[in-house]
Amino acid sequence: MVQTLQLNIIPFTAPIQEAEFAFYKTKQDGYFPIFKNDLEGLLDDKFTSLELLELDKLYTDFQPPKEGALVIKINLSDTPRFANHYYRFKIRQYFESVADIISQNFTSETEVWFHNPKISNPKFKVYNQFT
Repeated sequence: MVQTLQLNIIPFTAPIQEAEFAFYKTKQDGYFPIFKNDLEGLLDDKFTSLELLELDKLYTDFQPPKEGALVIKINLSDTPRFANHYYRFKIRQYFESVADIISQNFTSETEVWFHNPKISNPKFKVYNQFT
């Protein structure tokens, strides 16, 4: 079977520069883990030194704050590691209603798969995959 690969890089201007995000100490269904180092010093005035030492990660669902949330205003240009989490979430959210299959690969990148009916046949289905 012949495989064709095409690589694209799509540069874009971020739709938001700064926003408030809600974080929680306990994991819940649908929440994403964010390591404290991904927040690059934004937690220093939110926790004591001892609490920060014991804290490994916080959790977010990128939704408006709920009860018990720690709300932090984040500039995405200043925190690229957190921005990476946020944009992965936005990409996944968009493609949930568009792609046939969505998965996360071993590097945590989002993969989207679209059925290609022109090449598929009754014995197998062919998908175009994008990461």
